[in-house]
Amino acid sequence: MIRELIDIAVLEDFLSGLSAASGLQTAVFSPRGRLICACPGGQEPRSGPRLERLPQRLAMTKLLPAHEPPANVAVIEQEGLAWLVVPVYINQKVGGFVALGPFRSDDPVQTPTDELDDTLAWPPRLERRGDTLPVVLGRWASRLLAAWCLNEARLDVAAEELALLGDIGELLSGEQDLQTVLDHIVERTARVMNLKYCSLRLYDPATDKLTVRAGYNVSERYHDELTLLRSENPIDDQALRGELVYIEDARTDPRVRFDEAKRLNVVSGLVAGMIYRGEPVGVLRVYADHRKRFRSQQRKLLRAVAAQAAVAVVNSRLFSERLRSALLERQLKTAGAVQERMTRQPPPEHPRVQSARVFEPSSHVGGDFCDIFALSDGRLAAVVGDVVGHGMPAALLMASARAALRSAARYCSDLGRLAAQLNAHILAETASSEFVTMLLVTVDARGRELRFVNAGHEPLILLRERRIRQPGAGDLPLGIEPGETYHEHVLALSPGDFVLLYTDGLIEAANYDEEMFGRGRLAKALREVDTGNPDFALGAILWEVKRFTGLAEQSDDITMVGLKIR
Repeated sequence: MIRELIDIAVLEDFLSGLSAASGLQTAVFSPRGRLICACPGGQEPRSGPRLERLPQRLAMTKLLPAHEPPANVAVIEQEGLAWLVVPVYINQKVGGFVALGPFRSDDPVQTPTDELDDTLAWPPRLERRGDTLPVVLGRWASRLLAAWCLNEARLDVAAEELALLGDIGELLSGEQDLQTVLDHIVERTARVMNLKYCSLRLYDPATDKLTVRAGYNVSERYHDELTLLRSENPIDDQALRGELVYIEDARTDPRVRFDEAKRLNVVSGLVAGMIYRGEPVGVLRVYADHRKRFRSQQRKLLRAVAAQAAVAVVNSRLFSERLRSALLERQLKTAGAVQERMTRQPPPEHPRVQSARVFEPSSHVGGDFCDIFALSDGRLAAVVGDVVGHGMPAALLMASARAALRSAARYCSDLGRLAAQLNAHILAETASSEFVTMLLVTVDARGRELRFVNAGHEPLILLRERRIRQPGAGDLPLGIEPGETYHEHVLALSPGDFVLLYTDGLIEAANYDEEMFGRGRLAKALREVDTGNPDFALGAILWEVKRFTGLAEQSDDITMVGLKIR
């Protein structure tokens, strides 16, 4: 589970730090005991033999005191050495193991009697107590890995939920028949919410009847024959009045009118009304085959899906009326939250560079992107880009370009070749009218050399002793010309330099008189602000822009990345 949720590069960095803190070898294993990654500790040959695989059965023991979980750990002896193995619990299940070692066995013959000799001896002796440094570190590493995995799992669930709303939105824009749309809704809703049953009933106000039109994992009898009067069905009546109805146990709930629910082993359920412009259209039901309390996010998701389904039904009945669902706004807000997480992750540490970024989308989702990430050779990479257009299409292209950049940057050191690869990717993945401008820079480990490639983007600004330099070299935007050659350029850096990357939304921000902020005001603001702290500097520049535009509507995304050279 750890391998599926955490990137291998992140695990390697984590183990490197853990080895540095403990002076030991560290490793992470899968739940089946297979090695995922490892980091040698200390200096060769003191690091000793590696632990390549865990035994199929681990004998767990509780080392006291155990002030922090997990209390149970295992000690493996191999080739006369011992290893400390700590399980990583994710949702009360073992998702993997973290191991530290090697240690000396408890053989009294091998244990020095002199306390100083014992401290300096290698490998160290493993004291089987819960308050020793290796055990405390192992338990801390286990808890941190578990927290990372839970956060990544939550993001995966959020992405699936967002994809569900996106799928339904795509169906609304197509010309599929109503039954295809409804079947897709119930199947995807059940799978994303991880529930066994789902059904959709349509309401006819003329007859006051509710009829099942789509079902997932329900019987043919339930699907084909169930027709109920709203007046005789209190659950659906509540849902059609806008309430979200929870059923704790359908087998004993007197409100459940259909005996087939008992045969299907339907237990807990949730029912949402499909409401369009205040008018009831139908109900969407989900069920579990066990007692279940639905999370707040699941309740919100079902409401959102039910509202989208109502639009789909109305859209089919009134084919000539093309409307935008009120829930599309909610979908965009969710997409914006996911995008914000992507752009607001803390920048990596660099010994010679302090970095910061600002991302102000003009709508819920933006077409600008920025990223700061570390490369394997010690360089710090920073990028800003601008995707043509706005809204969801631009945001999707932004996410694709960002992911492709991160992937390609691992294996390509020359920025010109890297930009050429991104150009080919964008040409293959987008329409002819879509393109991306991008400015990518790297700073070496010493912080004395900046390399950059400019694909049709605003030039970077180098501020040195209040003097501004703007290298103007640039190539075509990405996604325009197949086989385009992109050039890498080099700038020498000095301590105290400040490098600013930005998108055109910054200088094109306009006030009510349609006067743009412009490069001149940007240069003046940059000279006047204190650039010692890049977070403060970017905030001050953004404040100057807001002060200039006043209450005028922001028409484009504003994105900045600041690099302070130490």
